[in-house]
Amino acid sequence: MEATELRALMGVARKSWKVFLSYKVWFVSDIAMGLFFVANALLIGLGLTGKRTSEALAKLTGYSDYLTFAVLGFMVLAFGLTFMSGFVWSIVDELYAGTLEYSFAAPMGRITFFLGNVLVRLALNFLYLAIYVPLFYFIFDLTLSFSGLLKGLLVLLLGSIGMIGLGMAVAGIVLYLKDPGPFINVMEMLVFALSGAMYPVEILPDPLRLLALVLPYAPTTEAVRSVVAHGLAESLDKIAYLIVISLAYVILGYLGYKWSEKRAREVGLKSY
Repeated sequence: MEATELRALMGVARKSWKVFLSYKVWFVSDIAMGLFFVANALLIGLGLTGKRTSEALAKLTGYSDYLTFAVLGFMVLAFGLTFMSGFVWSIVDELYAGTLEYSFAAPMGRITFFLGNVLVRLALNFLYLAIYVPLFYFIFDLTLSFSGLLKGLLVLLLGSIGMIGLGMAVAGIVLYLKDPGPFINVMEMLVFALSGAMYPVEILPDPLRLLALVLPYAPTTEAVRSVVAHGLAESLDKIAYLIVISLAYVILGYLGYKWSEKRAREVGLKSY
């Protein structure tokens, strides 16, 4: 990355950081969300089976401990929502403020603009993981190994490439919408429902399962869980599929967004 692009990236990130600091309750709510998610997973497991382990889950996924299964799923879900919400709301916030044309006229690449807006969220995600993991070990007695968790994080970063591509594609769609709020809510619900975070995608109806497998979230979730449970050698097929999906979304997302922005400029970038 050129020095000018790097300075632009850090400038956008500083702006996002100042916005985050102006809403200090966000930090508390973000930490609470992870704890509530994992606690809900534990309660669901106990309610369905009377214990936190499940033989049926083990047959489908290789995980008998539902809580460990859900913790790994939450890691992927948090990153997925970061890119989806971060890219989209970076457009929406500028549209509402009426400053999108000024931001796009700035001498920086579009990916710099988007990554600058999510850089703070990514750093916070890693901070949250540093808080969550000890808490989960202490409160819920997880059985994850540190080496397995580290391998899972590396696979998660690989899957994040595809999430970035999809985030750019969705951000392009938002440029056309007069009121993007409902669309964003639907997309975030789809991410949650089709990520495989709370349950294995194998239990979904065939059309939804197919949709889940062609989006970058569920393949990332399955690859992360497979690597943590079985190691890299046993997970090469899932990692290879994830690489293909990620590369496809990077290309399609970038081209789709560029086309959307070009069409939006022809009619004028909207502000609200």
